[in-house]
Amino acid sequence: MNMINKFEAVGIGVSVMAMAMALFLLRVDNVSLMSISDNLEGTEQVATIVVSDDGTDGPTLEGALDTASNGGGIVTKLVVDDVKLGIGESVVSGDTVTVNYIGTLRNGQQFDNSYRRGDPFTFTVGEGKVIAGWEEGLVGMKVGGQRMLVIPASLGYGDKDFGPIPGGSTLVFAIELVSIN
Repeated sequence: MNMINKFEAVGIGVSVMAMAMALFLLRVDNVSLMSISDNLEGTEQVATIVVSDDGTDGPTLEGALDTASNGGGIVTKLVVDDVKLGIGESVVSGDTVTVNYIGTLRNGQQFDNSYRRGDPFTFTVGEGKVIAGWEEGLVGMKVGGQRMLVIPASLGYGDKDFGPIPGGSTLVFAIELVSIN
């Protein structure tokens, strides 16, 4: 089994907790972790984090990160976690969507925040205008849903620096789907 090193798990955990707190502070309500495996069946690249509603133990963040990592502790697969399920139709390729998001590096350093700018982002899923981790990670979301994505460099910006994002970075996003247009 591929093992993620402790520093990687702690860094990603801290980043996820920081974004969860940011969403809470932005008055995003009714936070509960839910499985999204129904929306992702047949998607080999995705590792799903599942915590059951009834409080029983399920796979953990560390377990999902282990599944998504290579033997050296580097995240190689997309990790998707629904924090809050939305309502209505699910996002499919070709939909134009509007989202709010917070983007951080795995150490928790924030590099972008549409909430802070007061400017949600609109794009068409499947047109290649955003990183591949978003193209794959938003499919299946419903309006009002909140989702955490842990995106490996291969589905992000690769080995090249991109603004404040160092090349080879694993990215962590908290995304809220505002609308499907």
